[in-house]
Amino acid sequence: MRIEQGKPRLSATDLANHLGCRHLTLLDLQAAEGKLSPPTFRDPLLEVLQQRGFEHESQYLDHLRGLGMSVTEVVSEADGSAFDATVKAMRSGADVIVQATLADGDWFGRADILRRVPVGSQLGDWSYEVIDTKLARETRAGTILQLCLYSDIVRELQGRLPEFMHVVSPGVEFEPETYRVHDYLAYYRFVRSRLAAAASVAVDDTPSTYPEPVAQCDVCRWWSACDRRRRDDDHLSLVAGVSKLQRRELGTWGVNTLADLAQLPLPLERKPSRGSADGLVRVREQARVQLQGRTENRPVYELLPREPERGLARLPQPSVGDIFFDIEGDPFVGTGGLEYLLGWVVVEDGATAYRSRWAVNAAAERMAFEAFIDEVMERWAQHPDLHIYHFAPYEPGAMKRLMGRYATREDEVDRLLRAGVFIDLYSIAKQSVRASVERYSIKDLEQFYGYEREVELREASKNLRAFERALELGQVDAAPEDVRGAVETYNRDDCVSTLRLRDWLEELRADLARTGEALARPENGDGAPSESTDERQQRVQDLMARLLTDVPLDREGRSDDEHAKWLLANMLGWHNREEKAPWWDFFRLASLGDVELIDEDLAVAGLEYVEGLGGTARCPIHRYRFAPQETKIGPGDSLHLPGGDPLGTVEAIDMLRRTIDIKKRSNTASLHPTAGFSHSIVGGG
Repeated sequence: MRIEQGKPRLSATDLANHLGCRHLTLLDLQAAEGKLSPPTFRDPLLEVLQQRGFEHESQYLDHLRGLGMSVTEVVSEADGSAFDATVKAMRSGADVIVQATLADGDWFGRADILRRVPVGSQLGDWSYEVIDTKLARETRAGTILQLCLYSDIVRELQGRLPEFMHVVSPGVEFEPETYRVHDYLAYYRFVRSRLAAAASVAVDDTPSTYPEPVAQCDVCRWWSACDRRRRDDDHLSLVAGVSKLQRRELGTWGVNTLADLAQLPLPLERKPSRGSADGLVRVREQARVQLQGRTENRPVYELLPREPERGLARLPQPSVGDIFFDIEGDPFVGTGGLEYLLGWVVVEDGATAYRSRWAVNAAAERMAFEAFIDEVMERWAQHPDLHIYHFAPYEPGAMKRLMGRYATREDEVDRLLRAGVFIDLYSIAKQSVRASVERYSIKDLEQFYGYEREVELREASKNLRAFERALELGQVDAAPEDVRGAVETYNRDDCVSTLRLRDWLEELRADLARTGEALARPENGDGAPSESTDERQQRVQDLMARLLTDVPLDREGRSDDEHAKWLLANMLGWHNREEKAPWWDFFRLASLGDVELIDEDLAVAGLEYVEGLGGTARCPIHRYRFAPQETKIGPGDSLHLPGGDPLGTVEAIDMLRRTIDIKKRSNTASLHPTAGFSHSIVGGG
């Protein structure tokens, strides 16, 4: 954004930014008018992404040259000649125009690529369509808006609206994702007009918008200023777990700060028009504990009411074989990311022993994954009651991805998952305690069990970024040893902290036991498959091993015949691997309670029974009212209760009146649940 002749000139980036955050638009406008100095800090991660973006674009251009196309690059100039050069290249019929400078009235931008297509226009028997090279593997709404703006300006230059626009992402052999321009024009014009209106207003020193925390904050240069504003205002977003919907509802009650919320009288004096009353009580109590911690200047926590199979009741009996596991991964390496460090801690003779496996490429990643699983299985045979503790769901998710990516150790990972060996301490802690923290991260919880890290977090973050930058740019050999050492120490800290968190939660259980409150323990399982399944999987693995003998892991190292063998080998268990993912999602949804399900789009929560609507005596149809939420549930969907048991089938749902009609099963006819989720498994044959 810049000011020319007293008017703002807006770019495609401004359009995407406005979609992400309206407050950002006014901050940029203030900076353009000289009323505000923009931050000078530049995130090193953004520099890496920019450099990788240039490399991706360069590789795509080489691909186009390999197809015999001529490439014309427009050099950016301050005098406006770049726009003239772009128009000249379009009129000359250049095959590919790179960094095309586009302008029309108050709008401007630089499109990655314009590609000639055999569709007539005012230019001749050709015209141009816009291509964007993006690192993201999923096309975001902001990208579509930018492409629409470029296509709109191209229309002015060639007298014809491009029919299509394209995005080229890494890892797809440069096959573009194609979008029909007309499908998105209405939305684009709406956002464009909204941005133009926001940029045309007179801006004083205090923008009329507020810096609500949004996803855009993760990549915004103004983040520190906005965070400081929220803290100065004691904004409700500082309350751990509070949602935007809840903040809006509380605002209508005149509750605008953390302190206001902490002192909100209970029981609630009014019923919320949006969201559930239980959810508001939960965040009110969270604010109370945070305010107490702030006022008393000390860490404060309290135990939550105990529930069967939740919280402390999900802690298994400790075992001498227990493993405490953490992974460092980088999603921007290659086309599918890289789990570059697997670390784990065990307790031997009363002391912690740390072990790790590094992986700087795909072959090493597979070896690290196999080595970890092999050690776990060997240890499990010695200690059948062991568990693998981790914090948050990343680690078991990574095991599933690596199992599927390399079609190896499938039986072993399946057994571990079926037996419930992986224990997520994040969910257990969230269900067990209410603490004076803004986030329930392991770093924030460490103050309660007194863990002190060997590497200070700011220093650790700097070294993590440095190493990951080297990975992403293919320069890992140049990464200093002290950087790698700091990353490994950080990983060890995470593993040991996970152990200390487990021990602290066990102390809380023991305190309850001393007061006479005994909690159940989950039962251990062996995760063994049925004999027929086990026999089939063994046959598949044996055949895969024969087919893959001497076949290189990396595609670049395979001949065509070897690649055909690799494809055939991986096809053998393809359906079986594909069917695992929906089952994993089913078990994830089944493990959630009412509070968590309200944020799932395949669930409906806050159910209140309204009336019966017919059906049969054995299988009645019951109508329920539900709390405001987004849901994809529709007529005909099968519903399950929290825990996974079948509930019934959706007969109808009305999003305006917020009612859902459920045809019950005979064994749920008299049951009135407060939440349910939809899930179905389609077999692959």
